Amino acid sequence: GKRSTPSIYLLPPPLEELSGSRPTLSLTCLVRGFYPESISVEWQKNQDPVDASSYETTPPMKE
Repeated sequence: GKRSTPSIYLLPPPLEELSGSRPTLSLTCLVRGFYPESISVEWQKNQDPVDASSYETTPPMKE
Protein backbone atom coordinates (compact mmCIF):
# COMPACT_ATOMS: atom_id res chain seq x y z
CA GLY A 1 0.00 0.00 0.00
CA LYS A 2 0.87 3.64 -0.29
CA ARG A 3 2.31 5.44 2.74
CA SER A 4 -0.02 8.01 4.35
CA THR A 5 1.07 10.71 6.79
CA PRO A 6 -1.03 10.74 9.98
CA SER A 7 -3.40 13.50 10.99
CA ILE A 8 -2.82 14.44 14.64
CA TYR A 9 -5.36 16.07 16.95
CA LEU A 10 -4.68 17.13 20.55
CA LEU A 11 -7.95 17.27 22.47
CA PRO A 12 -8.33 19.32 25.69
CA PRO A 13 -9.45 17.93 29.05
CA PRO A 14 -13.19 17.47 29.56
CA LEU A 15 -14.89 20.51 31.13
CA GLU A 16 -15.77 18.57 34.30
CA GLU A 17 -12.05 18.00 34.92
CA LEU A 18 -11.26 21.69 34.45
CA SER A 19 -13.98 22.83 36.84
CA GLY A 20 -12.91 20.52 39.67
CA SER A 21 -9.89 20.46 41.93
CA ARG A 22 -8.35 17.28 40.53
CA PRO A 23 -4.57 16.94 40.72
CA THR A 24 -4.43 15.56 37.17
CA LEU A 25 -6.05 16.30 33.83
CA SER A 26 -6.68 14.19 30.73
CA LEU A 27 -5.25 15.12 27.36
CA THR A 28 -6.14 13.02 24.35
CA CYS A 29 -3.96 12.65 21.30
CA LEU A 30 -5.87 11.27 18.31
CA VAL A 31 -3.72 9.97 15.46
CA ARG A 32 -5.52 8.77 12.36
CA GLY A 33 -5.29 8.23 8.63
CA PHE A 34 -1.81 6.71 8.54
CA TYR A 35 -0.33 3.76 6.70
CA PRO A 36 1.40 1.41 7.36
CA GLU A 37 -0.36 0.52 10.62
CA SER A 38 2.80 0.47 12.76
CA ILE A 39 3.29 3.82 14.55
CA SER A 40 5.12 5.23 17.55
CA VAL A 41 3.75 8.20 19.52
CA GLU A 42 5.73 10.16 22.10
CA TRP A 43 4.42 12.76 24.56
CA GLN A 44 6.62 15.85 24.81
CA LYS A 45 6.69 19.01 26.90
CA ASN A 46 8.66 21.94 25.47
CA GLN A 47 10.08 19.52 22.86
CA ASP A 48 11.48 17.22 25.56
CA PRO A 49 10.17 13.66 26.01
CA VAL A 50 7.86 13.22 29.01
CA ASP A 51 8.75 10.38 31.37
CA ALA A 52 6.45 7.39 30.82
CA SER A 53 5.58 7.30 34.54
CA SER A 54 3.78 10.65 34.06
CA TYR A 55 1.03 9.39 31.75
CA GLU A 56 -1.12 6.44 30.78
CA THR A 57 -1.49 5.16 27.24
CA THR A 58 -4.51 3.19 26.10
CA PRO A 59 -4.26 0.52 23.42
CA PRO A 60 -4.91 1.71 19.86
CA MET A 61 -8.44 1.37 18.53
CA LYS A 62 -9.11 0.61 14.90
CA GLU A 63 -11.67 2.86 13.18
